[in-house]
Amino acid sequence: MEAFYRLAAKDYQLLATSVKWTNVITDLRAQFNDQLKVLDVACGSGQFPSALQQFGGWNASNPAIGNLTIPYTLLDPSQFSIDTAKEKLQPPFSAADELRCTAQQLDHPSDPFSIVWATHALYCVPAAELDVAIKKMVTATHSSGLGFIAHASESAHYLKFHQEYLQSKFSSGSVPYCTAEEVMLTLQSQLAADQLSCHAIEYDGTVDLNDKVTVERYLQRCLFDDGLTLEQMMADEHLGPYLCNCRDESNGVWRFRQRTWMMFYGEQAKRASGWVVESSD
Repeated sequence: MEAFYRLAAKDYQLLATSVKWTNVITDLRAQFNDQLKVLDVACGSGQFPSALQQFGGWNASNPAIGNLTIPYTLLDPSQFSIDTAKEKLQPPFSAADELRCTAQQLDHPSDPFSIVWATHALYCVPAAELDVAIKKMVTATHSSGLGFIAHASESAHYLKFHQEYLQSKFSSGSVPYCTAEEVMLTLQSQLAADQLSCHAIEYDGTVDLNDKVTVERYLQRCLFDDGLTLEQMMADEHLGPYLCNCRDESNGVWRFRQRTWMMFYGEQAKRASGWVVESSD
């Protein structure tokens, strides 16, 4: 995972710098009289709250945060992920409930959350269950709150590489990843037009061509297949040609092109155009 995040950490850094998160917290504090709470859906290893604190200004040194405390509920089917993410929480976040389940298994909360987010979290939701998963997230979000989903486009490396993997001899019954476009269509079917705002960011993940260990482990985690070597990938009739196109020989790097959609939903979504930093990598 350490090797994977040498590249993938850029995803979260850009999510933290592509939005004026200080403006977001200022708006939400006013809306909820400082009574905020977060639900992190498929929290993983806690990369997003860490990036928010490091790059997005959600820390005690920001006057917009000050002494604010935000109870933080962690949802994930893996207890290991919950424990890992919990260890990374720093003020203003304070560990609250732990929900060991998937998004589609989430119970209806008696007190909805002011903030619900899922960052690079929904890829493995089965297509037949996506509508339920999104509906559970929307229901868990306070009517005056903010929902935020960050998810890779069908044109991004994560999705394109996995599609090649599905056609290879190594896939072993794997199913396609859910795409950002599918998530957006599902949100559109459940929300009013003014309750959804979508913005894309594009960037390259790069690593030295000679750094075989990092690129191999990164690609393994993209597929959730830690047994597949780089040599096997390069020799495969589907994965090999794709990876050859990711080699930037003139600059001496592997170059993995990413496109991530940031989706804001709920009553606060209409404010998103004022929050987003319109730039690309």
